Amino acid sequence: MTTNNFHLQLQCRSNPQHHCFAAAQGELTINPNSVSMIENLTYKILDRIRRRRNSVLLIIAVSMALYLPPLTTLLPHDKFGAHSSDSRLLRRLREEGTIPKDEEIEIAHQLALPPQSRSLAPYNLENVLQAVDLFHNTLFIVIYDPEEDTFIAYYSRNHKWVASVAKLINSFKILANSLRLMFPERFQSEKEFAIAISSGDYPAVSMIECIRNGRFPCVSKELNVAPIFHFGSVFTENIVPSMIAMPMPQSNHLSCYHRWAQHGVLCNEYLPRGLSNPNGLVFGDTVGLTWDDLIPSVVWRGTDFSYLTKMKPALRKPDFETDVKEKMNRRIDEKESAVRAIRKSYNSLIPRWKGVVWTAQAELAARKNNEKGKIPWANIKFAGCMHEGQKAKVGDVEYYQQFDAIGIPAVGEGMSLEDLARYKYHIDLGGGGA
Repeated sequence: MTTNNFHLQLQCRSNPQHHCFAAAQGELTINPNSVSMIENLTYKILDRIRRRRNSVLLIIAVSMALYLPPLTTLLPHDKFGAHSSDSRLLRRLREEGTIPKDEEIEIAHQLALPPQSRSLAPYNLENVLQAVDLFHNTLFIVIYDPEEDTFIAYYSRNHKWVASVAKLINSFKILANSLRLMFPERFQSEKEFAIAISSGDYPAVSMIECIRNGRFPCVSKELNVAPIFHFGSVFTENIVPSMIAMPMPQSNHLSCYHRWAQHGVLCNEYLPRGLSNPNGLVFGDTVGLTWDDLIPSVVWRGTDFSYLTKMKPALRKPDFETDVKEKMNRRIDEKESAVRAIRKSYNSLIPRWKGVVWTAQAELAARKNNEKGKIPWANIKFAGCMHEGQKAKVGDVEYYQQFDAIGIPAVGEGMSLEDLARYKYHIDLGGGGA
């Protein structure tokens, strides 16, 4: 796919359902093999896009049914003053007529923030735009236009278009709807509003070296950056002081909270599982077991996923040849030798692979003790992975098979909530955002 001067915009207008709709302007050349991926896109030409077509902010268009990855090549990544100072950036925007002079934005304490975040100083559009340079990607500048009664999301030309933008788009839609729902009078006034929002497993910030070196905070207080709502996991350290944690943008988190705000009704995911609710939670009554009936092991099942690669670049998955095969002692039991070998690389492994090592040691200890009915204390294994760009079962992938074949139990069966509910102890091991 190629595109010339392609400008995109995501809007949430006020209509009976407060729906978001897509709009765009530009010439699009489509690879015939990719037509099916975007056949549901509906494009409309809007005057607002013409007026803002030369701005530093890229206007985004999406459809409710949009499949995001194919859009990667649609977005121009040309440099546009990436290293210019904030004052130069704002001066240029004002000269182009993109933003009004001295445009003041109402402070964010009108939003439903946590108690510790309600005492926020007033900020203006300059403070909001300062968030752009703090991120590599996955950041929207959200502006409410009272003249059009519309929320508009802007994406920087200097930011790459990545898969996590799908979460950002979902967050924007629900945020716009929630603001109208919770503050109807505020968003029927003549006052503008602006805020920065981001999303993803963890914030895609640009100050990686500062974070690795532990020099917190990584943002100067003199910048007075406006609040940034991050829909996902945030840092435990005070790295970006104005960042505020928001719910994960998925069906059983942000969408459920929004449904409660709209209708006062719990999502099925938080109600007991039953014949009429196959997606609900599993309780003791569901599986007919009491505490004493449960398996006394620590259980985990999930996907083999990278772990904070930018923050912890030294942590990795094991290499079968160098971490296991080359270090094995052929004079002792194969499983014991393999477990000893991979244990030497323990400190270099990502958390989920550390869990696999625990399980290997627990199984070896249970076998050595030769106690009848002895259950290993750990049952931490992978059920899925990404292989050649597709989700796959680990048992079908050679990389995991070779570990499993010599006694390192990386391959686990998939487990339903009913299966997991039969264990006494559960653990959450860090993935992309933990």
